[in-house]
Amino acid sequence: MKLFPLSPRAIAILFLLLAGGMPAWGEEPAQEPARFLIEKITVEGPKQAAANIVRAEILLRPGGLYTEDQLRQAVYRVHRLPFVLDATFSLRKGSRRGAYELLIEVEPARWFFYDAWVRAFAFEQPVVLRDETFRGDRSSVALVGLAGARLFVGRSGVVFAAVDSQEGGQVGFTQYDLFHRGILASAGISRDACCVTEVLPLGLDPTFSSWSFGPTIRFSLGLSIPLSGPQSIQFAASERQGDHGTQEEVLVPPGVPEGFRSMTGENLSYRRAEAKWVWDTSDDPVVPTRGLSVSAGLEASRFAARDLVLYVVDPLTLETLASSTASSLRSEQVVGALSVIQHWPVTPRQTVSVQCRISAGRSRVETLDLKGDVANSHADTYGGSVGVDHAVTLRRSRKAGDLNDVRLESGVEVGAETVSPHIPPSPLRRIAVHTGLVFRNAWGRARVSLSYVNFRKGDR
Repeated sequence: MKLFPLSPRAIAILFLLLAGGMPAWGEEPAQEPARFLIEKITVEGPKQAAANIVRAEILLRPGGLYTEDQLRQAVYRVHRLPFVLDATFSLRKGSRRGAYELLIEVEPARWFFYDAWVRAFAFEQPVVLRDETFRGDRSSVALVGLAGARLFVGRSGVVFAAVDSQEGGQVGFTQYDLFHRGILASAGISRDACCVTEVLPLGLDPTFSSWSFGPTIRFSLGLSIPLSGPQSIQFAASERQGDHGTQEEVLVPPGVPEGFRSMTGENLSYRRAEAKWVWDTSDDPVVPTRGLSVSAGLEASRFAARDLVLYVVDPLTLETLASSTASSLRSEQVVGALSVIQHWPVTPRQTVSVQCRISAGRSRVETLDLKGDVANSHADTYGGSVGVDHAVTLRRSRKAGDLNDVRLESGVEVGAETVSPHIPPSPLRRIAVHTGLVFRNAWGRARVSLSYVNFRKGDR
């Protein structure tokens, strides 16, 4: 029998094909992860309506086969519910061999909740933020927070009311397991008598300014549709309306000869909407220790203010040096954004987190007064940030009636935002360093933090 000779290259390819299709000598073939037949799901701890929400949120059905990781991810979804403090799962023997009962034990939060935050800032240069600092200061201390109550209604609904130091009075309703499909829908409304401040992105206001609304009302809607595994599609929309408000540039050196610029306007409105795909395997929304969160989607926003009046104010005496009527402002932008947050447990008590975000889009600004000139322009907008955080758990208690966490969290973040063609202060760069303590118990969360913030504008 005549054999066809093989070249060295053909011999090498044949060897790789054979090696790839056969297990190595002495190596066990890869095994499928063990699956458990769940014939019954039991939730212990919360009352009936909350237990219904937990059963819907785990996205598991009796009679299904699930891996241990799928069961763990289901409990992580329960952890992320705002009224859950802690949750664990275990397997009990079922009615027949090979079948199990899944037991989920939940520690529910109290009906009353709070979130208090003492924030101390140190700035590289003076800034103007009406609700955070005094004009021209390089440091400030702010106390913000909210307190409220929740009530479960119907089969799987939650209604809440709260008083917020920044948003005023607010009420809202969340319906879980809509149409028995695990869909979440929410609606809320808040009203404040004075001084809610929004710092607009450069695509909406290229001057990098904060707008302080007078009496304001805000509406919000949300929808989350679960997909397979840890995936979901989420939609959100909100609108803030105010009768009048004030614009002030955030970065203004003190004592400049011409003074800093300020504007007042009537009938302010700020609308935002987003649609995104989300992948979330994080184990806790407040004190995460592991998991990955990824979101990608579109964000749209629109801002409008009428009957603007431009003022030039002495930064030392706050006296008006000059005033003039400015045009109304109308602006809008649409951006695509990608965000990633990864949490790694490096020790049983320490977690390192890395987060990043990139965005790009298009904006349009109409009749914006820029140093006395009116501009109507289209621009490309870009943004990005990278941050690293470290958290160490100083105390963790899971005793009955005594659940609390104390963590020391520190981190650094750098970011940039720009519009093209450039309008000063674009490109705007920032670096922020923070450290602080976070305390959580059955009623809510309290935080004390210190942050250093440095802005750089233009080509500096």
